[in-house]
Amino acid sequence: MKKSVKATVCVMAAATAITAIPMVSAQAADEKVTVNFWHSMGGDNEKILQSVVDTYNASQDKIEVVPEYQGNYYDSIAKVQTAIGAGNGPDILQTGSGQISILAKEDGVLENLVPYMQQSDMKNDFYEGFITGMSFEPATTDETLLGFPMGCSTPVMYCNDGLLKEEGLEVPTTWDEMTEVAKKLINDDKVEYGFALPHDPWYFWMFMAQTDTPIFTEDGNAFACVEDGTGITMWQKVQDMVKDKVMYFGPAQDDNCAALFSEQKAAFVINSIGALNSIQNAASFDFSVQFVPKEAINAVPTGGNTLCMLGSSKEKEAAWDFLHWLYTDNGGVATYSASIGYLPCSETIAEMDAIKEKRQDANYQKAFEQLDYADNQHMVSQPNNGDIANLITAMMEATLYDFEDVTEQMNTMNEEAKATLTDLQ
Repeated sequence: MKKSVKATVCVMAAATAITAIPMVSAQAADEKVTVNFWHSMGGDNEKILQSVVDTYNASQDKIEVVPEYQGNYYDSIAKVQTAIGAGNGPDILQTGSGQISILAKEDGVLENLVPYMQQSDMKNDFYEGFITGMSFEPATTDETLLGFPMGCSTPVMYCNDGLLKEEGLEVPTTWDEMTEVAKKLINDDKVEYGFALPHDPWYFWMFMAQTDTPIFTEDGNAFACVEDGTGITMWQKVQDMVKDKVMYFGPAQDDNCAALFSEQKAAFVINSIGALNSIQNAASFDFSVQFVPKEAINAVPTGGNTLCMLGSSKEKEAAWDFLHWLYTDNGGVATYSASIGYLPCSETIAEMDAIKEKRQDANYQKAFEQLDYADNQHMVSQPNNGDIANLITAMMEATLYDFEDVTEQMNTMNEEAKATLTDLQ
């Protein structure tokens, strides 16, 4: 069992102060309180989320949670900002763990959940790797927590075991080993690519953390890994892997990386553990989940989604009742996470029946063990890293699609990041 630790999280000077949990607004005895819940789960995941909400709604007769899909995480952030300005925002918002800082910058937008936890005697035993994704300024979760991790994930490597066994090859544990294995498979016409990687800045943070050097400078206003050269060296290796077809870098739209793996055109795919169920359903061959290969060290960022209560909510007690149920009842986040393939976000949830059953799956358990190498230093040292996501994406596309000079593109990204991060101070 992984040890649970209370993690460093941000204390926003602007966080909403709460002295007592507000009461539900007065309504007719036979009228339910409505809690509006905006989320970003589409497809099968939306059906799973709806089922969880239905379970809660059926468990009591006072509150009706109404979920509504708002597009991806950035879409939902934009919509909620507009809605708050117009005075008609939701009570609860699901957003990406990397996007919470966008809302937390402004006074009172997000509700501090710690007083609610204290009054409800709810354990504060979230795993450190997931809670640091909400860090802004040093503090403890005993003081301020502006969101709860919900669907928690890390990158993992999905491996075509049958293909490796057929060729007498071992699972690569480093990027150099990945290059060797991939080139043998490609030269033998077994695959088109060694591994596929989706189009997402998340993986940039993964590669940079693996250099085992600081990603940002001490003041947080520049890329230390660019200025000391370690990040450039690492990214040159990434570009070389793409040039040699060791790595396939997915398109910005209509991601086909998992399909390349299921069609056995790529021997591996690096993707979120949240994709486990869909990959399992699509694969017609034996596969396993393995640790992501390392460079200097093993390191993976964490991600997923987060639940926030809006400071503008008029139904805070009802919204809290739903949140509390999600994190203390087996039918809530535990069932949601196990059904999709997300990791448990806390020690409490890890011990619920839905997760204990899911952990019998060796692939899921492997991802759980990789949490020992969770590394979110980019979020701790630079809470506004989400503001430079577009710069990272532009660099990734220039170097991995057009094969432009890595040193030049990384330095350009760094100079633009300096200007952006300085302006945010």
